[in-house]
Amino acid sequence: MRVLTAACAILTLFAVVPVVSAATPADSNAKAAADAMVTRFADSWNHADGAAYGENYWPEAELVNPSGDVLNGKAAIVQEHVDLWAGVLKGTHATGAVRKIQVLGANYMIVDFDLQVSGARQFPPGSSPDANGVLRGHLKHVMEKRNGLWKVLSAQNTFIAAK
Repeated sequence: MRVLTAACAILTLFAVVPVVSAATPADSNAKAAADAMVTRFADSWNHADGAAYGENYWPEAELVNPSGDVLNGKAAIVQEHVDLWAGVLKGTHATGAVRKIQVLGANYMIVDFDLQVSGARQFPPGSSPDANGVLRGHLKHVMEKRNGLWKVLSAQNTFIAAK
């Protein structure tokens, strides 16, 4: 009888307690930081602004570009993009959207986002634009929070083959 009473009490409790979203404030903050990074990424790309682009990265960041080259440090990452914007990707337009976030604790997360680059007159080595000339990629960024700021510590960019 005590078991039945306890079971009824527990069921009653679940019936009157509202269901709480699984998202925590930390998850909400991570999502906001990830969305802000992708917005800065696209905005700085669209203005070919190397300084603004670099604000996404910690000084010791590493980037593996779609061609497989490893770029060590924020300065090298920025310079590659400045060179691309002055060359094969001059005048291009980028858009991006967060696809997935994995929070790895209070100070780390992995942000996967999809990127589309349009308007290229030439295409980078290894790229495969779609029938409309749009380059698509998946980007995986490991972000670290320091002193309240989220920035990219490590990144891997992959072109999506056109179908």
